[in-house]
Amino acid sequence: MIFKVRLNGFKSFDDTSIELKELTLLTGLNSSGKSSVIQAIEMAETFRSTNGRTFLLSKHGNVKELINESYNGFEIDVQSDNYSVHLDTDAGKSIFEGEMTDSIFYLEAGRNGGVNAIEVFSEDSEIGSKGENVLKCIDAHWNDILPEAIRHKNAEGDTFSYNLKAWLNLISPNVKFNYQVNELSDDSYATYNGFRTSNVGFGLSYTLPVIALLLRASLLPGSVVLLENPEAHLHPKGQTEMGKLIACAVKAGVQVIVETHSDHLFDGIRIFAKEDGHFAEKIKGYWFELDDDNLTQWDYVLINDAGQLAKEAPQGFCDQFEINAMQLI
Repeated sequence: MIFKVRLNGFKSFDDTSIELKELTLLTGLNSSGKSSVIQAIEMAETFRSTNGRTFLLSKHGNVKELINESYNGFEIDVQSDNYSVHLDTDAGKSIFEGEMTDSIFYLEAGRNGGVNAIEVFSEDSEIGSKGENVLKCIDAHWNDILPEAIRHKNAEGDTFSYNLKAWLNLISPNVKFNYQVNELSDDSYATYNGFRTSNVGFGLSYTLPVIALLLRASLLPGSVVLLENPEAHLHPKGQTEMGKLIACAVKAGVQVIVETHSDHLFDGIRIFAKEDGHFAEKIKGYWFELDDDNLTQWDYVLINDAGQLAKEAPQGFCDQFEINAMQLI
């Protein structure tokens, strides 16, 4: 499990340490630093997986673009139970120590949705950051038995396929999901109630990789899932259920770090904590905002076993519904 991320001079961050739990929610105003925490973890993983050749991510620019204007360089420390990664552009020296045993999965906010053809990877069956290869991943794990903690109560069985369909039905009741993988042409397609993707609601195709990735990660206890805006294009009920699915994945042994703007998703997690009775200690939420110097400031939120806030939440944290309601009284 990744338990700490330290950012010093990285983008909008002064010297800041963020402690992570089994389920960490990152929320706040736009461009306040939420994605930067996830990006830092990705950069550390890239450094490790390339044996130190690079830590830069595709389409995020060069080192100069990532340095806070008040600094000459940046430092990133990612600390796990099994390894540590230290990236230091100022000193010109970066280090990986320990043994990388965790599998890290990432699904970005700009994932594909509403497309009829989905790219298939020729060499593996993992889901890409934009949702590519999702149907090949589903096909590879179709008959795998899922951990009990992530099985939906309405699923007809304990396999990946039955539970994928059960969770999809919470997004769109009675939807009939099918797919076809064409490896010779490196593409695939899904149908919903017999219709092609472009002729159904955008939420289904946009959410499919999120559900599939959480189910797939549950087959690898100790894995880490980085999720950006899993609630996008979902009705509030669907957002609440998505929160419950994320909590189920955590209970199945997956660490989830999620960037979200959704009060409803947070409420789904709170409801799960209340019903479970022993889940709240695994959760920590963060609120990010910029100060007058455009530096990220943060506060945190904990909940208790009743799903209630265990400390006063910072202003702005999942409170817009109440603010709007007061104005309508």
